[in-house]
Formats: sequence, structure tokens, C-alpha cells
Amino acid sequence: MSEQIDFRWRYQPRKQMDVQLMEYIQDNQITSKTEMILLALRSFWLPYAIAGDSLTREQMRRVARASVQALRKQTKEILELAGLEDTCLEVQMQFTQLSPLKIANESGTTLQATSINELRTHAGNHAYDDTGLSNFL
Repeated sequence: MSEQIDFRWRYQPRKQMDVQLMEYIQDNQITSKTEMILLALRSFWLPYAIAGDSLTREQMRRVARASVQALRKQTKEILELAGLEDTCLEVQMQFTQLSPLKIANESGTTLQATSINELRTHAGNHAYDDTGLSNFL
């Protein structure tokens, strides 16, 4: 078991949608904010965080499957919430074309670096408001 760490994050959003998001997480009566944040982080980032570890291929696949399952469930709920059609096949085709595993293997770069750079590109190169951190230090 690895050592215990203390992780702190303070965020003072400035964009209205970020304010709404933080209020939703803060005020949720069903799930604690820690659980909500960890679910999102684990689903999205855990496979990248453990990619360099000495896990067996099956352990890595188990984590990846769990992440994909959580993200698919969330995708379905978001589509239903917004009244949108399930364009899963369309999205799947786009991600298949990206193929980070293939890119990483062919270029000799690490999976983590290639995948994160692709995600940053597709997420709008950090199109989020982090100015609330200016008073943190």
C-alpha cells in the first residue's frame, strides 16, 4: 500500500457555469462532494495515472473497463437529461480514428503523454477558468 498523501484544491470560479457546477457539487444532498469529485476523476483520469505502474495487463484492463462503463453511464444520463439522441456510434468512430494506443506504439512515446495531449486538444486546450487560484498562494 502506498503512503497517505494530503491533496488540497481550492477553486474560486469566475465563469457563471463554473459557479453553477461548484454549487451543484457543494449542495448535492444525495452524494458527498468528495464522492462526486472522485467518481469523475477516477472515471476520466485513473487509467492514465496507473498506466506506468507494474500492473498486469488484466488489472489495467479491469480499471479501463470500469472507467469506460462509468463514462458510458454518465453519457447516457447526460443525453437523456438534455433530450439528445444517442450518437454513441458517431462518437465511437471519432475516438477510433484517434487511437492513442496505436499512436503511442508507433511513435515510441508514452501512452500517457500522447493521450493527455490529444485530450487537451479535444477539450479546447484548457478552456476553463482557473483565475480563482490567484489568491491561493
